[in-house]
Amino acid sequence: MKRKKHSFTGSRPIFTGSPSKVIGGFNLDRSNQNFADGDIIPGGVLAIYDEETRLVQVIKTAKVAEIDSEDPKQITLAVDEFYAPFFAVGDMILKEGAAATAIASVPTVTKVEEKGNIYKITLSAAIAGLAVGDVLEEVISDGAATPKSKSRGLANSVTVADNEVKEFETSMDVSADTLQYALYERRVLPIPASQKDETGAFLKANPHVKFTKSH
Repeated sequence: MKRKKHSFTGSRPIFTGSPSKVIGGFNLDRSNQNFADGDIIPGGVLAIYDEETRLVQVIKTAKVAEIDSEDPKQITLAVDEFYAPFFAVGDMILKEGAAATAIASVPTVTKVEEKGNIYKITLSAAIAGLAVGDVLEEVISDGAATPKSKSRGLANSVTVADNEVKEFETSMDVSADTLQYALYERRVLPIPASQKDETGAFLKANPHVKFTKSH
């Protein structure tokens, strides 16, 4: 059954001007990443586009707003006018910047609850040392004989608008060049430090995507 979800995103721009879009058209890669029908992928989410396959994967992150005092596996995530998280059941989750972890020890999302402006996930196991304000990030297996966690990869683009995940194909527009403009970093889901260059103002894998901390 398809789930229609509410988009929490507001109407204020997430870029300081109109960025350039990668031409040709892309689809969301649902074969290699978990989504529920009706999920909203907000604009400004870091993305990895492949010009050969014409597929896009996205970097899933969220900031911790509350941890249940009786069951630390239940975590409420930050939602605001411009975005909401979009984790899915089965996602492997660690705190941003965590060291490579044996896959068997990486918590997975077992439940996603959305009610009004509350977004809560339940994990298969608590994350040691997790605190309010920390950023959670989806990780994947490195595929080794004794697998450990790793980042999904270095983003080379950002989504330019909200995208609703469809049952079959979900078209995605991404920008790999913000031109003379920049992405309002405070108006989008958290951007991991590992995705930025040494200045913190550009994507590490693509210096044509610029960030600003202006409001």
